[in-house]
Amino acid sequence: MRKVGVYLVYAAVALRALVVFPYDPQRTRVIVFLAIYGLLLLAEPWIIRLGGVRLSAPADSAPIFNKIKARPLTSLWLPLGYLALQTGLVVGLMRVMPLEDFFANLFIPLSLQAVFFFGRRFGFLCIAFFSLAMAGPLLISEEGTLFGLAMIFLYSGTNFLFGGYAYQVEKAEAARSQNQRTFDELQSAHRQLQGYAGQVEALAAEHERNRLARELHDSVTQSVFSMNLTAQSARLLLEKEPARVAGQLEHLEELATGAMREIQTLVTQLRPRSIAEEGLPVALRRLAGERQARDGLQVTVEISGDQVLPEPVAAGLFRIAQEALTNVVKHARTSQVSIRLCLLPGDHCLEIEDRGIGFDPQATLNQRGHLGLASMAEQARELGYNLVIDSRPGEGTRLRVAENPPEAAP
Repeated sequence: MRKVGVYLVYAAVALRALVVFPYDPQRTRVIVFLAIYGLLLLAEPWIIRLGGVRLSAPADSAPIFNKIKARPLTSLWLPLGYLALQTGLVVGLMRVMPLEDFFANLFIPLSLQAVFFFGRRFGFLCIAFFSLAMAGPLLISEEGTLFGLAMIFLYSGTNFLFGGYAYQVEKAEAARSQNQRTFDELQSAHRQLQGYAGQVEALAAEHERNRLARELHDSVTQSVFSMNLTAQSARLLLEKEPARVAGQLEHLEELATGAMREIQTLVTQLRPRSIAEEGLPVALRRLAGERQARDGLQVTVEISGDQVLPEPVAAGLFRIAQEALTNVVKHARTSQVSIRLCLLPGDHCLEIEDRGIGFDPQATLNQRGHLGLASMAEQARELGYNLVIDSRPGEGTRLRVAENPPEAAP
């Protein structure tokens, strides 16, 4: 649109000159000057490419002479020479036909180009030079000095207005380019975040697979191994002592029932209900009911406070509770368990306490095959919580998962 306006101004001036002076002796010179001016207008894109970037961005306020020194001579003198040649052509037209002040309109395209070439400060300096250049022909106009001054003010104001317009266009284009760069950076950051989210999801899935693998090894695999031994014993007794086969079959049935319960537990953990939908208190009460129905655990759940935890924290605490109840069933030799969840402001913690046989935490952590406690401690750290185990042989066990206090500001 800017180029269209420039060409329309040039066409209007050229048409008026041809119409007003169809038989003037100077008409040939006017046509030549206008033709050269028009060809230079058409060559402006080539001048921009050859001249390279302009001196500065529109909003840059660094000293103009520093910019000139920092710029290659070709990119500086080529646009300056272009503007100087165009200025000479316009002044020549005004001197050839002193009564036709409308040739000063040809400074409007040059004012736009000066700002686009050099930025605000040096561009406006060029516009001031245009005003001085048109002052001579206008002041000696046959219309008189007062008329010349009025035209100088009119055309100078018009040129500065168009220069200001060019500056605003440059600012808008710079803002659009900056917005596009910001948009591209945001898209890149979004893609990186998606990649990080995928990595976190993959790590979480790997962690869950490892936990389920430990569960299978500690429970179902051992149960199936015992079932296999019992079946082999029953087959041997069938030939030698048939009366004892019934007892072996009953034991085999008990082992199969226990393995089925363990498999149901693992399947439930693979497809858990959404903690975000039901909330951690409801999920813990549901878990207590499931363990009572499946394992005979008498689980009491106590909730204090009503603050809502973030979903990742709630899900992590729920998994720790699952692991703790599984350990009770396997090792504690008790059916009495208490779960206490505190959701008071500034005090978020989960406690699981049983009245079983207890154990030595330090000795158990150092033994191979006891990965449940280490897994719970690692999961608590990932949540920003701390796991404390209080247990002694014969005195039961209490697990406390509490939120780490915030670090004090230095």
